[in-house]
Amino acid sequence: MKQASGQHQRIDEPLYNSRLIRNYVEYVRRFHPDVDVAEILRYAWITTYELEDQGHWFSQWQADRFHERLVQKTGDSRISRKVGRYAASSQASGALRSYTLGFMSPGAAYWLFEKIAPYATRAYSFKSRRLGSNRFSITAAPVEGVSVKPYQCENLIGQLEALSKLFTGKFPRIEHPECIHRGGACCRYVITLERSPSFVWRRLRNYLILPALGACLALHFFISSISWTVLTLLFISVALGISFYFEHLEKRELEKNVEAQRDAVKHLLDQINMRYNDAQLVKEIGQATSMLLDVRTLLKSVVQAIENRLDFDRGGIWLCNKEKSRLVYTLGFGYQPEVEQLLKATEFHLDNPQSRGIAVQAFRQQRPFLVNDVSRIEKDLSRKSLAFVQKLGTHSFICVPIVYERESLGVLFVDNLKSKRPLSQSDISLLTGIATQIAISIRNALSYQKLRESKEREQRLRELFEKYVPSPIIKRYLDFGEENLFKGEEFSITALFLDIRGFTTRSESMEAKDVVSFLNGFFERCSAIITQKNGHINKYTGDGLFAIFGAPEPLADHARLAFDTARELFAMSRSFLLDGEPMKIGIGLNTGRAIVGNIGSQAKVEYTAIGDTVNTAARLQEFTKLFHDFPIIMSRTVWEQLSSHPTYSQIRNLGTRHVRGKKGELEAFGFNPLSRPGKDKVHEAAGLVPLQRIKGV
Repeated sequence: MKQASGQHQRIDEPLYNSRLIRNYVEYVRRFHPDVDVAEILRYAWITTYELEDQGHWFSQWQADRFHERLVQKTGDSRISRKVGRYAASSQASGALRSYTLGFMSPGAAYWLFEKIAPYATRAYSFKSRRLGSNRFSITAAPVEGVSVKPYQCENLIGQLEALSKLFTGKFPRIEHPECIHRGGACCRYVITLERSPSFVWRRLRNYLILPALGACLALHFFISSISWTVLTLLFISVALGISFYFEHLEKRELEKNVEAQRDAVKHLLDQINMRYNDAQLVKEIGQATSMLLDVRTLLKSVVQAIENRLDFDRGGIWLCNKEKSRLVYTLGFGYQPEVEQLLKATEFHLDNPQSRGIAVQAFRQQRPFLVNDVSRIEKDLSRKSLAFVQKLGTHSFICVPIVYERESLGVLFVDNLKSKRPLSQSDISLLTGIATQIAISIRNALSYQKLRESKEREQRLRELFEKYVPSPIIKRYLDFGEENLFKGEEFSITALFLDIRGFTTRSESMEAKDVVSFLNGFFERCSAIITQKNGHINKYTGDGLFAIFGAPEPLADHARLAFDTARELFAMSRSFLLDGEPMKIGIGLNTGRAIVGNIGSQAKVEYTAIGDTVNTAARLQEFTKLFHDFPIIMSRTVWEQLSSHPTYSQIRNLGTRHVRGKKGELEAFGFNPLSRPGKDKVHEAAGLVPLQRIKGV
């Protein structure tokens, strides 16, 4: 906000530590018990947990509203100075009072006041100056943009008076010669300390020593030795008596300081232990969230860390269901078995607009709730919620929403059965940070779970897709993201056609399911052999199949691989019986160029190979119906690629045959895996049948 002059107004900036307001609250509860402090705090937009947090700061606007309503309720316009004086004995001053007592004397505390004050207010810039042994000057200049009020000057005077009372038990004399509210450039305070008893007696001792010593020396020449000795002993006794009394007073003052310091040390040790546990908690939860991707295991680790590191009797995590209609208890700690059974059986209705439970409000509004005394909010709860809270026996609690990117996932709830230390804003801040980590971790775990499910689904789809498209094509698509993989490409391939001889006739007496089972069993073993030889089954043709070697990945020896595959397929087929006899098959092989890719329309495509090479292989398979002794028949292009094969000498030239659709004649070569090397016996019909057109070829 800016003034008309353009100067920036800092009325919304945090300027005043919560200790200052707590001093007011303590004073009012002690001296004005009839005043409703809660109403004053609400008017100033100050919550109790902010007030209890020693690290929280309030704005000028909040301080002004608080003072305005306080004066109205108490009718005391000079209450600010009284509250400032009360700071010497208030619990709110705790750690700051202990820090001040560490200076051991009021003089040192006033001299270093500029070091103490910033722990209470950021509205002023302070300067301290010593004017004498018991006089000090303190100037307070408001920070630019801060508009302090007269009541704050009065409160500061009261605090300066309280500073002396901490050490001496008495208020000092304070003059206020210059004030910004009387046209001064700053507020200046002159403090005159009253001498402490120990200081007076120490000064008296110091002043007596030298005169007494001089008097003793002078009287030595005027009185008798006995009288001089008696007088000297008297002076020494008086000096020692004063010294002992001074030491006694000083010791008593120091004991008071030590007593105060002891309480301060205990408080600070508790704070150190609390900060250590907070740090360890953050570390343990951070490790859990980075390592665990199972939601329940993760939440179990978080709950255990909260139980071990934080000062709460009980706690739990409630998560919403998938429909976001219920809040369901998930995990917790500190609950008795019967209470935990109650929590598991109780669901908070998120879809009911009339639900007024704290957990539901925290979930919906995405803001934390802190209650230090449940009895104060009973009127704000529904009957069901109140009965539930009473069954739990809760005295104070904090409920923090678990939110990820503005989406509520659940709530984190901690409570105390008995009245311990008041819960504060620091507790909310810590638990909010934990809830944020929980939310991120839950989302990460769910994302990982979805990713894993997606991977499994992708793997299943891939395995299914590989039954239609060769795996190298799929791998290239997944690895390199090629969108136009299915365009036609020319490859040098060897095509293999296989057919079961007489299967249609012999299967007429079989049940349909038996036919399917028989073919599936046979083709499963065919697929394993072909895949092992780097071939790909392109399609099944009823009781036969078509396989490709050399595409979609080029192979240098695809003809040899196809031939070895044919031999293994023949050997394997003899283990299948039809009508009690080994099953017979025919295989045709041809090597040449072919176009390999997707054939079809945008709606339906089929990955296959087309061209004369494929057609010729199909015709060669038909030749095996004529040349019964040669279940494997190949073209010259295949035969030429097998010159170094161990069974090359067993391959027989079957002559040339005319094939439908081709102008020239086709030279065929036959191979019988059952023939022994060196034996050249060919079925008589095979070699002597004249050239003729075979049906279907």
